[in-house]
Amino acid sequence: MIAYDTMQDSGERGKLIRSRAQEIGIPLAASLEEAYQSSDFICSLTSPAVCVKVAQSIIPNLESGQVYVDFNSAAPTDMTAIDQIPRKERVLFCDVGVLGMVPKGGHRTKMFASGDGAKAFYDAYRQYNTVIRLLDAPAGGASACKMFKSVFSKGFPQLLIESYVPAAAYGVLDQIIDLTKDTFKDRNVEEFADETLYRTLVHAERRAVEAAAAAETVESMGFDASISRATAKKLQQLADCDYKTRIGPEESPNLREVIDMLLRDLRSKTM
Repeated sequence: MIAYDTMQDSGERGKLIRSRAQEIGIPLAASLEEAYQSSDFICSLTSPAVCVKVAQSIIPNLESGQVYVDFNSAAPTDMTAIDQIPRKERVLFCDVGVLGMVPKGGHRTKMFASGDGAKAFYDAYRQYNTVIRLLDAPAGGASACKMFKSVFSKGFPQLLIESYVPAAAYGVLDQIIDLTKDTFKDRNVEEFADETLYRTLVHAERRAVEAAAAAETVESMGFDASISRATAKKLQQLADCDYKTRIGPEESPNLREVIDMLLRDLRSKTM
């Protein structure tokens, strides 16, 4: 294993990089070219902002059998762009989505892999007791898993903030925590969605009004209510699809049936 960092010779930061590399026994290449020219797997851990540019400077120079692996938390479209960079025959590309906190999980942090180089990456690295799920998907699939999970994992805490902070200001935080703490106690998220999503569609018009009222309440106390405002907007868009009439009072479609309906109705709309 060999590594290269553009900042490795830069002041105090470079000193820290060199120290850490020495600590774990990884030699630093003198140049980017030295790092990739004889490596079987070239792993990019840069930044989403520059991942395509970095790949463009490396992939055209790789030889048959080398695999370029991108670990950056970038959009699936960036991974598609990297996959389309001209390359020599049998130069492969693997898109890796890292799902979890690496400082906590270490090499056991869950990873998804996609692209024509995913199988080679999977076969080479699973021997090190890693947790890699091989996807039957083109490059971008692994990053899509990470991005769509982020909608939930990064959005949910914001919802809690928008609910709990005004509740604390009003003096009812304990009551709101008590009302919400057991939401997933006897059911997982899939079961919760299976039970509640179709109701959201059926009752969207009424709930849009309620969400708007919640937003006004939060804003009247001087707090941001962007989550509630977005919720009201989403609910009104669902109400405009008239699911209440289409589903009717007797039907209770499950999670995947609801998703199928939304895919048909909303793909061409801004949601």
